[in-house]
Amino acid sequence: MFVYSWAMSTMHSGSAPSPSRGELLGHPVGLFLLFMVEMWERFSYYGMRALLVLYLTSPTSGMLKKPSGAPDGFNPGPGWSDADAIKLYGWYTGLAYLLPVIGGIIADKLIGTHRSMLVGGLLIMLGHIALAAAGGMWSHTDPVGMTVFIFGLALIVIGTGHFKPSVSVMVGQLYKEGDPRRDGAFSIFYMGINLGAFLCAFVCGTLGEKVGWHWGFGSAAVGMFLGLAMYTIGRPMFLKSVGEPPAGVSNFTPLFLVFGIGLAAAFAVLFHMGALSGFEKLLSPPVVITLGVIVLGLATWFVAIQRPGDRGPVASIFIFMMFNAFFWLAFEQAGSSMTLFTDRYTDARIGGWVMPTTWFQSVNPAIIFIFAPIFAALWTALGRRKLNPSQPVKISMGLILLGIGFVMLVMGARTIQVGPGGPEDVMRKAAIWFILGAYFFHTMGELCLSPTGLSYVTKAAPVRFVSLLMGIWFISSFIANLSGGLIAAQTEKLEKGELKLPWSLGEGTGSVQADFFTLFVVTSIGAGVLILVLSPLLKKLMRHTDD
Repeated sequence: MFVYSWAMSTMHSGSAPSPSRGELLGHPVGLFLLFMVEMWERFSYYGMRALLVLYLTSPTSGMLKKPSGAPDGFNPGPGWSDADAIKLYGWYTGLAYLLPVIGGIIADKLIGTHRSMLVGGLLIMLGHIALAAAGGMWSHTDPVGMTVFIFGLALIVIGTGHFKPSVSVMVGQLYKEGDPRRDGAFSIFYMGINLGAFLCAFVCGTLGEKVGWHWGFGSAAVGMFLGLAMYTIGRPMFLKSVGEPPAGVSNFTPLFLVFGIGLAAAFAVLFHMGALSGFEKLLSPPVVITLGVIVLGLATWFVAIQRPGDRGPVASIFIFMMFNAFFWLAFEQAGSSMTLFTDRYTDARIGGWVMPTTWFQSVNPAIIFIFAPIFAALWTALGRRKLNPSQPVKISMGLILLGIGFVMLVMGARTIQVGPGGPEDVMRKAAIWFILGAYFFHTMGELCLSPTGLSYVTKAAPVRFVSLLMGIWFISSFIANLSGGLIAAQTEKLEKGELKLPWSLGEGTGSVQADFFTLFVVTSIGAGVLILVLSPLLKKLMRHTDD
């Protein structure tokens, strides 16, 4: 998660630096203003994300897990099935990676990063307000209320498309080309991403779980409002002229704001009419296979048209993208299947205190805070000694560590004992250390794979195609998030015996969970071993790039 904004900034290089007043810690003060804006946006995004599946699957009356002394009917939700909730989560997170590619183009060519960020922030804030209103003004089972909820989600996705590429590009616009402070600036900036992701669960998550879902969603709106307010007040002093649109371009900003609201409303109306119910047929196996063949053909053609010296590195980028998709497909189970596993089947007690389910979403950014500087120093030290692992080896390490994290979940799932009442009748839950261990290994894998993979794209891609290839890289993340959601949605079929995996670790709900998580053990470690075996060939393809 933490290198997302840094990577998007590489898609918009070449902007002239703009003046900002004063410095702090050797950097323009504007950097720290953008740090705070990004922190609040991530606070709102990850705060809502932590609640989404829990809210949708919460029964219409009562809860699977109620706070001590809570009355019956406390904090009800729409009562969606796990499958439907997780599919929506997959589409939501997937589109949040896809639309910034389009948003970056709009900012570059039409309205500038400053105005694009304002449009995005306003749409995001309105989206969270809609989510809060859906739970506070209508019954959770009211079709109109759920339509408003979907409207809010659509607003957030569209707003993220405008916001994410813009704020990170503005960081780059604070520095001249070749300024040695640039990399350090993005290191500081990514801390804002993780600080927001870390803090959100303690506010949004606690309010959502313990007080009411709409309070959690509303607090996310407050976070985005604070970010916009700080930016509006501080920009004239610290970011004057940064992010202006291209010269001679008319101000289309109000049109994009209105268009974003209209597009979200149209999507919500289609949902209300049931017109989206058959959309999944577009993802049937024949369609997916056909699309796969088309994508492979286009990738082969794109490699073929490169200069001879660029063909190998470009081919290696496409290969690494495939393994990147395998990684994020499994990693993003954190917000769907792993969240439900934590909520229903994990004993979250530490001493006499019970850790709220949403707080587990803060484990990943907390570990990144601690270990990211260590990993950065490690790669640098190994590089000086000519011992820095090649890119295929780093990707392999990331995938294998991810697989080990799922081994922890398999071990935890094997300890579960569930009675005849299903998830509400859990007689023995998995210890908290299994889920914490999984998050630890997953984050170690992320630190091996994600920043190094994105850095490789910027080094290996031909200059004239670096923006295009970075955009394609994030399209692979869209596919991974969507696929991960669709796969996680199959857990109900596994529990009902309607779907079988090639392996079986026993009988009962605990074993079904173990079987499901074993799928990611096999795919993650298998992909890690495969790229390790292929590393000599891949290093030949990489050729002129640094290992």
